Amino acid sequence: MSDILQISGLSKFYANGFHALKNINLNVHEAEILALLGPNGAGKTTLISTICGISRFSAGSVKMAGYDIVQQYRAARSLIGLVPQELALEPFETVENTLRFSRGLFGKEPDEGYLSSLLEALSLSDKKTSQIRTLSGGMKRRLSIAKALSHQPRLLFLDEPTAGVDVELRKDMWALVERLRASGVTIILTTHYIEEAEEMADRVGVINKGEIIVTESKNDLMRRFGKKELLLDLEEPINAVPRALSDW
Repeated sequence: MSDILQISGLSKFYANGFHALKNINLNVHEAEILALLGPNGAGKTTLISTICGISRFSAGSVKMAGYDIVQQYRAARSLIGLVPQELALEPFETVENTLRFSRGLFGKEPDEGYLSSLLEALSLSDKKTSQIRTLSGGMKRRLSIAKALSHQPRLLFLDEPTAGVDVELRKDMWALVERLRASGVTIILTTHYIEEAEEMADRVGVINKGEIIVTESKNDLMRRFGKKELLLDLEEPINAVPRALSDW
């Protein structure tokens, strides 16, 4: 399987000595879903911002589909879509115009058919002429995904895509991500929810204090660290473990 993203020795540090990213090495396969897990402040968003060209790095190299993200930044960034954790949408613009504008920013020719199919896939067709300020929180989240996909990227970053959304919408998001992967889009998502990574990801990377400490297939990781627990609420105290449970 070919690698669409190659990260080698990536580090980012500040003048005060703080290291936000520490010697990260990571290859991401084409058309896979990689979940990045880690606590707040671990470096997940910093890593994504660096790859997307929003933040500068101090050492190392990053190649997107063979393009160096510094030397060949236009070609590299044209292949990347980003859905940030914080919604950044123009409230008084309409849904369809937002997508047209985003597509045009990347120099893409107008394609109303593609944009219409994108809105339909995200259940936003009936809102295409609506101003963004009239949309619900879940609709704005879906519109952010449509905006990131408007220029037909090969790699999509989802930074906490289901943060603050209800259970039903979360499952819809999972189904959408799977459809995108089936169409050939590579997806890197950050999440705090282990069940989200377990449901969607092919591989899981764990990042902590700016370092990737493990990157393995989901199944291998679950075999190594996964466990199941059964919790029992007793009606009254017991002095010893019942014989039927003694083996456990």
